[in-house]
Amino acid sequence: MKPPIPRLGASSASLPSLCPEALVDELARLGYQGVEWRVADIGHLDPTHPWDARQNNRCTIAPTESAISRIQALCQSVGLKIFGLSPYLAVGDLDHAERLINLAALAGQARLRLWAPNYASERYTEAYGRMRRFLDQIVPHAEALGVQLVLEVHQRTICSSPSLAMRVAEHYPASSLGIIYDIGNLAIEGREDVQLSLDLMGQHLAHAQVKNVSYSPIGPGLGWQWDWCPPDEGVLPLASMLKTLADSGFADWISIEDFSTKYGDLHKLSRNRDLIRHYLGFGIEPDLHTATRHTAHEHYN
Repeated sequence: MKPPIPRLGASSASLPSLCPEALVDELARLGYQGVEWRVADIGHLDPTHPWDARQNNRCTIAPTESAISRIQALCQSVGLKIFGLSPYLAVGDLDHAERLINLAALAGQARLRLWAPNYASERYTEAYGRMRRFLDQIVPHAEALGVQLVLEVHQRTICSSPSLAMRVAEHYPASSLGIIYDIGNLAIEGREDVQLSLDLMGQHLAHAQVKNVSYSPIGPGLGWQWDWCPPDEGVLPLASMLKTLADSGFADWISIEDFSTKYGDLHKLSRNRDLIRHYLGFGIEPDLHTATRHTAHEHYN
């Protein structure tokens, strides 16, 4: 019997120069199976300025029923699964949470990404209690609609490692609250042994996000600063990390979320597809040295 095979997806948040329709076309053409959509207000987008993952991200879906319905229909037409929505939801904003859960249900019961509180402005105990109270209020609505909420392992939050995320998630059924295992974020804060993390998360493991980080010295006694880099050029040994993940029987989504800017967004999609397939042992020998001359803007104005 063949072992289960993870499914390959991409995070639109890391492809800011592509419009959503162009991303759908490219994902289908390149053989991706699914997508996580960045969900945020698009009223401030400015095509006269450079596209940017954080401030001017073209590859974003507005948090409205009409926008979600359109992108869901488009993805379905080419066989793509929307496996996640990635909004920016403040802990405690119950009205917005309810709207986003409804949108996740509309998107084929996609998972809804949550960020835990940042610990810069409050102590851990207070932040943890606030997160638990928020979840207690929104989990029942998500359960009623068949939507799984997912905590992202993210630096500078109280869920900056798998074990810290489990301290929250373990109080809820795995079908109601999962954990996004963001491998790249662990290079910044919270890295733990992969097998240990998998053992800890167990059924709460939802999907994995893949990216990598490089470091450079700031100055004597000042430490090092990090930046995003292509997946094969960073401090994380992604090949061995993904092998451990696959060997564990993981068959959920591996979502490529490469925020690096060394290559254009179109080239990142094909390059990273081959790279991750190679790391997973799919027999693909990636061409990692030839960069495309074309940019996403040239292809999709």
